[in-house]
Amino acid sequence: MKKVCLLAGSLSLLGLSALPAKAVSTSEQLPVEAQSVDVSPVTAEQDELLLADQSLSQTTSVNDLMAETKEDSVGQVTSVSQLSDVQPDDWAFQAIQSLVERYGCVAGYPNGTFRPSRAMSRREAAALVNACLDNLSNRFATKEDLDALKALQDEFAAELATLRGRVDGLEARVATVEAQQFSTTTKLQGEVVMAAQFGDFVNNPTDTVVDPANGVLNAGGPDSRVSAISRVRLNFNTSFSGDDLLATQLEVGNNGQDFFGNALGAQDHGPGLGTLTGSGVPLVDLGAADYAGVGNTVTLRRLAYTFKPGENLAVTVGTNIFPSDFVDFNSYANNSAQDFSSGFFINNPLIITNAVDLNGGAGAAFDWNPNAGNISVRGVYVAAAGNVATAAANGGLGGDPHQGTLELEYANSFGEDDQNNFAIRLQGTYAETFSIEQKVLGVNAEATFGNIGVFGRYGISFDPQNQVGVNNVDVFGAAAPASIITAGGSNTIQTWMAGVGYKDALVPGSLFAVAAGMPYLVTGTPGSNDQINLEAFYRFPVNDNITITPAVMYIINPLGTVNGLSAAGAGNDNDIIQGLIRATFSF
Repeated sequence: MKKVCLLAGSLSLLGLSALPAKAVSTSEQLPVEAQSVDVSPVTAEQDELLLADQSLSQTTSVNDLMAETKEDSVGQVTSVSQLSDVQPDDWAFQAIQSLVERYGCVAGYPNGTFRPSRAMSRREAAALVNACLDNLSNRFATKEDLDALKALQDEFAAELATLRGRVDGLEARVATVEAQQFSTTTKLQGEVVMAAQFGDFVNNPTDTVVDPANGVLNAGGPDSRVSAISRVRLNFNTSFSGDDLLATQLEVGNNGQDFFGNALGAQDHGPGLGTLTGSGVPLVDLGAADYAGVGNTVTLRRLAYTFKPGENLAVTVGTNIFPSDFVDFNSYANNSAQDFSSGFFINNPLIITNAVDLNGGAGAAFDWNPNAGNISVRGVYVAAAGNVATAAANGGLGGDPHQGTLELEYANSFGEDDQNNFAIRLQGTYAETFSIEQKVLGVNAEATFGNIGVFGRYGISFDPQNQVGVNNVDVFGAAAPASIITAGGSNTIQTWMAGVGYKDALVPGSLFAVAAGMPYLVTGTPGSNDQINLEAFYRFPVNDNITITPAVMYIINPLGTVNGLSAAGAGNDNDIIQGLIRATFSF
C-alpha cells in the first residue's frame, strides 16, 4: 500500500495523473508546450491492453529501462541549480527541485539541461518512478521493519519500562544536584590522616639525649605513651577556563605528637646549631612524622593560581605555596599520607629547605615540558615571610627565610609494553634560612622494573655561610666558631637516602618499601656522630578511598650524639624506635 501511495504521489509530481485544479484552471498558467499536448481518450479496455503488451513485449525489467535512459543522462545531480533550463519561475520548479534535492532521483542531460518541455516516454516514467521509490525505501522503514520493531517493543516491554524509570530517576537526581551544588566551577577533594603511634629509647632509662661536650640536648621527660595523631586537608579546586586552576587548601589537626618529634625537639643536627639559627626551627627535617603537630585551628595552608601562557608551560603564583609542591617529586617517597611518614624521607632536606617548606610562603613557580617530551624544566621561588611588609621582621618577598630552586628532569619508559620506567632529576637550590646561606646541588632518581622499584636522593651544600653579626663566616670547618662544632671537618653539608619498594605485594594496589639515609652529614667529622634514619612500611588498600599503613621508624645517633654516652652513664643507648599505624581516607 505504501509503495502505491508513493507511486501515485510521484506520478502526480510528474504530471502523469490529474494535475491540481490550480495548475489547469486557465491556459495562461501552463506553458505553450503543455497546452499543445494531444491527450486522446483511452478506454479502460485499451489501457489494460497497452499495459499488458508493454510488460510482455517491450520491457523485461526495470533495470533495462534504467539502462536505456542512462545513455542520455549526465548522471545524478544534487541541486536544481545544476539544471540550466529550470528557472524558479517555472510552474513545475518546486516539483523538480523536490525530486532532485529531497528524493535524489532526477538526472540531467550531458549538456547540463533538464528539458522540462520535452515529452516523457513511458519507459522514462517507469525508470524515474522506480529510482524515486528505491531512494525512499532506503530512507524510510518498510511495513515489515515496523512490524519487527513492534515485536521487539512488546518482547522487551518490562526492560524498557525499567530503563525509563531509571532515566527519570537520574534526571531527577541531576536536577537536585544542579539545584544544590556547591559551585559550577569548583570541586572539593579531601584527605584525612589518622594514626596511632608509640615510641621510646631503645635503652635509655632517663629518656634524655646528652652530648658529653655540650650537655643536655633534649630532655625527654616522663615515660612515653601511645598517642593519636590526625590531619585533615580540604582542597577546593576551581577552574574558570579548563586550562587554569585556583587551588585553595584548608588544614586542621589535633596537635597530635609522635615520640620522634618530642625526642628530637627543635634542635638542629649537631651541637649549637639550634642556638645559631635562633629560630627554634631545625635547619633540616630530622625525621619526625610529617603529619604530627598540626594545630586544631583551621588555617589557610595553600592559595595558588596556575595558568598556561603557552603550550606545555604552566605558571603558578600564590600567597601560600610550598617548594615541595613543584620540585623533588618521587613515586616512592613523596607523600606522608601514602608512603613514608618521616618528613626526611619524603623530600631532600637540603634541596627543600625546612624553614621555608614547613609553613610555606608567597612566591611563584613554573613547569615546562617542551613538546610534551621526556624532558621537563621546573623552577620555584618562595619567601616564608612574604606576607610581612617591614624589614624589621626581615619580611617581604626578599626576606629571610627564602629559597629558589631549579630542576631538570629526564623521564622515560622501556621494556616490553613500556612496563619499566625511570626518572632522574638534577637540582640546584639557593637558600637563606635564619641567616644561614646555602648553595646546594642535588639529584633525585628512581627506576621501576616490573613490580620492583629503587629510588634515592643526594644533596650537598657547598661552603654554607653564617650571616649573623658578621657576614660570611663558615658554618663548619677550621674557621667556624668553636661553639658550632667541636671536631674538625670541611665546610660542607651532605645528605642522602636510598630505598627499595615492591608493588602489589600480597594485595593488588599495595606497596612495601624500606629506606635508609642521613639527613645531615658534615664531611670530616667522626662517623659515629652522624644521625642515621631507617623506615619500613606496608600500605594496603581497603578500597579505592581507604588505605591502612603499618610502619616502623628507627633513628641511630639521634641529634648526632654518640651511643653509650647518655646521662645514665656509658653503655646506655640513645637510639630511638617508633611504630605507628596510619589510616588514610581520600575523597
